[in-house]
Amino acid sequence: MSWSPMLLRAAILLSLALVVRGHDHHAANMNFDMGEPIDGVLKAHIALMSIAFGALFPIGMVLGLRKNKWHVPVQATGGVLAAIGFVLGHAHGGRAFHENAHSKFSWFMMWLLVAQLGAGIYLKLHTEKRFNDLARPYIKIAHKLMAVTMVIATYVQVLLGVVAWLGFCYDGYLGQCLAHLIMGSSFLAYGIWLLLLLRLATPWLASYGRSPELYDSAMIMVWGLFNTFTEHGFVEKAHGWSHKDLQHTSLGVIWFCGGLLSTYMLRKSEPGDRSMFPSIILIFTGCAMGSHEQDTAFSTQVHFVFGLSLVLAGLTRCMEIVLITTNLIKTGNKEPNPFQYISVFFLCHSGMAFMASNRENVAAMASIGIDIGTFSLGYLSITFLLFLYAFFLMQLFAELGTSNAKTMSLPTADDGTVYHSVSQGGAAEQQGMNDDMAEGAHGRTHVIFSADDNEYIGDDGNSFENSGFARHSAGMRGRNAGYGASPRASAEIELNAVLGQ
Repeated sequence: MSWSPMLLRAAILLSLALVVRGHDHHAANMNFDMGEPIDGVLKAHIALMSIAFGALFPIGMVLGLRKNKWHVPVQATGGVLAAIGFVLGHAHGGRAFHENAHSKFSWFMMWLLVAQLGAGIYLKLHTEKRFNDLARPYIKIAHKLMAVTMVIATYVQVLLGVVAWLGFCYDGYLGQCLAHLIMGSSFLAYGIWLLLLLRLATPWLASYGRSPELYDSAMIMVWGLFNTFTEHGFVEKAHGWSHKDLQHTSLGVIWFCGGLLSTYMLRKSEPGDRSMFPSIILIFTGCAMGSHEQDTAFSTQVHFVFGLSLVLAGLTRCMEIVLITTNLIKTGNKEPNPFQYISVFFLCHSGMAFMASNRENVAAMASIGIDIGTFSLGYLSITFLLFLYAFFLMQLFAELGTSNAKTMSLPTADDGTVYHSVSQGGAAEQQGMNDDMAEGAHGRTHVIFSADDNEYIGDDGNSFENSGFARHSAGMRGRNAGYGASPRASAEIELNAVLGQ
């Protein structure tokens, strides 16, 4: 799991690098003010795809992870809208687009959607009830991985859609366009990863026994190594070293060296050990990018805003570490301290600002009279919306877990032990239990119930789903392990069961 942000960045990079090359580099550049109208069919395509991939599928993924009853209806609705939108996207009139990566990548998106929905239908058939289905565990894992991949691919496809709409990244602009989109997306992914750790993964980090900055440091080290060898002549043939090549490469070097130092220092760290070196790297990167010499004054100002965001992200992260290590911020609370969100937000904003600072976009904004104040506030507003979107999905995941914990809690005695008994026949059926559950539970003497996965896990390591044991007289006893204590708690209850006919 510690490599999740690195894999996310790699996925974004590979997707952009491969599909953006699908542009016709020799085609006439389509500038910002093209004049051709956007017809109603294309507008309907954009609206349907935005609803399906931008709202329904991510929400459906969260519902599925929590095994909510609305998972299937939401995903099915999204599938129908996506199919209609796909057809409209290839049947519109009005503005004609050159061959572009957005159109090509749409086929990957649709095949991924078909595979994901197909896996979901297969799992819903519950074939394990009729025969020994050996493939089900693997399909279950693949279904979840495809859901996460869909979220990342949706982000990439939205970027490519904006690029196709504006006509950017053609001719000689491909290299700098890729650099801004990939690096900006990396900072944005870094911020979302930190938000995920802050909102949902704090207990996991504590149980795993490592410092939070260890993962940051390893990520920075690997990414710096990659940047060191890809900032000069990687996408397009380079003619000598420009000052931008030197500066970008030097940033890759400092990321690698600083990340290596911090990773080594934290290699045997405890959860309470913290490091400011990742924040220092962000501060120096922001200072370098803020003073990055550009062709125009407006472009220089845009890069200064990007650099300022990185500096603020680093400074507020340093302050957060000081407050936590001096116990001025309590990390054991149910909700994070409000101050802890500030560095995450500035990191997300730095990613948006860097993507917005590509040469064609800056020239287009300047040509229609937008000043640096309007430009900065506009992209700051977009960052607020993206942060709201990510926060909403994580909050939904947490609240659904709390709701499940409340509805499935067991009676607890004064000594903290959970007791629950099931009588035979009708009483068991009133508890919502069935024969399949009994068959799965029979013969197991030690059962773990996981509220996160809504399933029982026997002492043989195999899981069996549903809500109870049927046609068995069972005396079950377990200890409350923080069940429903907070939205971020894992909420597991251990049940010692003696099952018999």
